[in-house]
Amino acid sequence: MESMNAFDIVRLPGIIFGAGRIAELPEIIRSYGSHALIITGGESLKKSGQWDALAVMLDKAGIKYNTLSVREEPATELIDIIAGEYRQTPVNVVAAVGGGSAIDCGKAVAAMLRESGSVKDYLEGVGIKKPAGAKVPFIAVPTTAGTGSEATKNAVICDRKEGYKKSLRHDAYMPDVALIDPGLTLTLPRHITAACGFDAFSQLIESYTSTKANVFTDSLALKAISLVAESLPGLVFEDNNDIVRRGKMSYAAMVSGITLSYAGLGAVHGMAGPLGGLIAVPHGIVCGKLLFPVMSFVVKKIIEEKNAAVRKRFADIGRLFINDQDHDDVFYCRQFLDVLQKWTHALKFPPLSRFGMKAADMEKTVLLGDSKNSPAVLSKEEMKIILEMIR
Repeated sequence: MESMNAFDIVRLPGIIFGAGRIAELPEIIRSYGSHALIITGGESLKKSGQWDALAVMLDKAGIKYNTLSVREEPATELIDIIAGEYRQTPVNVVAAVGGGSAIDCGKAVAAMLRESGSVKDYLEGVGIKKPAGAKVPFIAVPTTAGTGSEATKNAVICDRKEGYKKSLRHDAYMPDVALIDPGLTLTLPRHITAACGFDAFSQLIESYTSTKANVFTDSLALKAISLVAESLPGLVFEDNNDIVRRGKMSYAAMVSGITLSYAGLGAVHGMAGPLGGLIAVPHGIVCGKLLFPVMSFVVKKIIEEKNAAVRKRFADIGRLFINDQDHDDVFYCRQFLDVLQKWTHALKFPPLSRFGMKAADMEKTVLLGDSKNSPAVLSKEEMKIILEMIR
């Protein structure tokens, strides 16, 4: 019988979930004050007309607000510029309406408005200062279904000059409110839906099979994986505007943020982090490229080591993709890999060389990469083989 890992649940955001609930954002902002800093993603929110409708509601609510647009993953320099500009401005609340990059940016800005100096000073593995945990109230409104940043206590910040992606982390940095309206994801193109979906999918798989997994995260992750199985292929290959499927993916992405916060991740993200700091590639594409080859090595090791408890976890996932329940765990582990291989082949994520990955980037990724909380540790040679496969 598998033992139960101990766990602590420090806090979760206030979660508001459902189609059409974006209409509640002005009143939520108003509950914190009348001066807001709103950070959005690229142009998709405005092109869809959703921003115009939201702006009307904000004006009716008497909210004074400034807006900023974040088009790429938030960089240290950007966070410092924004925080420096708005520290002397009345800001009662920060709201981020966008994908993971916009939410991470908003989360970091909300924190740095109450800190001094550069965000670099507080990044894990970079700075020497510990965040105090004070922040401006922060509201996360995802317009994609991927990173789960609306339910995490860290903001991932990159520095292209130094070549890293690191976290600004504190329990208090969990968003005060996560407003999740699946309707905001309806305008996502199929390729972005696929990349974001694989980000959430990989986070759920890695947290469910993590050495730090616990009964709390297990109960959330396995159900969310089943929702990805039910919804992601249909959104990518069939009806991209199915609000029911969009709702399932939005929920799964949110859950992936919760489970990664309390169970950790594995070798996919242990390699994706360093790689994403070196080249400007969307995180979801990196996860999409890494998931199958990494899991192939991990599952093979688990089967060879006859690790029954972990083998059962991968089998639990494999059973979600097939109605036949009359086989042993090894069969369902292989079923899991078969599904990953088919999905990866069908989605046709581009090779990473298209984003400028070179041999030197691969060497540095191998040097910096780790297996995090994976139940099977990848060797440096195995990491090198995987990177060659996705190049």
